Amino acid sequence: MKPYTLLIALAVTLGAHATNTQDTLVVNHPQKVVVIDQDSLLKVQIVGRDNDSTYRYESMLQAVDSNYVSTATIGNDWSFSIGGFGKKRHLNRGTQIISNLFVGFNAPSASAPLSFKPFESWELWWLIADFNHALWHKGHEVSVGIGVDWRNYRIGDRRQFVKADDGTVSVEPLPEGSDPQFSRVKVFSLTFPVRYHYYKKGWGFSVGPVFNLNTHATIKTRYKLNGEKQKATYKHIHQSPFTIDLMGTFVTPLMKFYAKYSPCNVLDTTYGPKIHSVSFGVFL
Repeated sequence: MKPYTLLIALAVTLGAHATNTQDTLVVNHPQKVVVIDQDSLLKVQIVGRDNDSTYRYESMLQAVDSNYVSTATIGNDWSFSIGGFGKKRHLNRGTQIISNLFVGFNAPSASAPLSFKPFESWELWWLIADFNHALWHKGHEVSVGIGVDWRNYRIGDRRQFVKADDGTVSVEPLPEGSDPQFSRVKVFSLTFPVRYHYYKKGWGFSVGPVFNLNTHATIKTRYKLNGEKQKATYKHIHQSPFTIDLMGTFVTPLMKFYAKYSPCNVLDTTYGPKIHSVSFGVFL
C-alpha cells in the first residue's frame, strides 16, 4: 500500500462521523478492515466490532471531475448463507436470513407387528430461509423459518406396508420364499420452525417447535421372488395433514447436531397404524 493511501484512509475514517456530535469514529476490536485503493477511488470497510459480528462501516473517497466526493455508511446487516457461505446485505439491526441443510436418521416407534430399521430410515430437511433476529442481550436470538422435509420409515422382519381398496394401510408378511429389500412410508412436508437461540464463542443451542404441513406421502416395497424383481407402490395413504415436532440443536466449533421428537402420528390412525418417531443427525 502506498504511504499516502493509509493516511487518506485514516482521514476518511476519522471524518466519516462528522454529521454526528463527535468527529471521531472509534471501532474497538474490528474483525476485519479492508482498504481498497483503485485509481481515483479509495474505500475503507470495517466488519464487526467487539462481539457484534453484524456491525458494518464503509467510507468512500472518490475523485469526480477534479473534485473529491466522500460518502460513509454505518449500520448492521443481515446475511443470506447456505451452509455458512453467502452474501451479506443491509437490513435491520441484528437480523440475518440463513439457510441450513439437515441430514439424519429416523428412529420410528410403533406397536407390534411393526419393526422399524432406524439407520435405514432417514431424513433430509432443507431449511430454505430462517429469519434470525438478535435480541437486546448479546448471544440471544429468535427465529422463524420455512423449509421442505423428506422423511422415510422402513420396516424389517420380512413385512411390508399394504394399502387396501378402502384406503386403509396395514402391515402384512412378504410372500413366502421372497428376498426382501425394503418397504417404507415416505412423507414430504412444508416446515415452519420457530426457535430460541443462544450463541457464545462458537458454542450454542436452540429449542422450539416445528410445524409441519404434510402435503404428500407414498408407500414403496421392493423384493425378489423366484429371482424376479417385484415392486409395489401406493399413493394417497392418508398421512396426518398437520403435525408438530419438538426440536433442539447443539452447536460446537467443529460440528452442529440436531434432534426432533414427533409426538404426532405419521399416518391418520383412522386409516393406518400409530407411528411416532425421533430424528437426529447433523446440519450445515
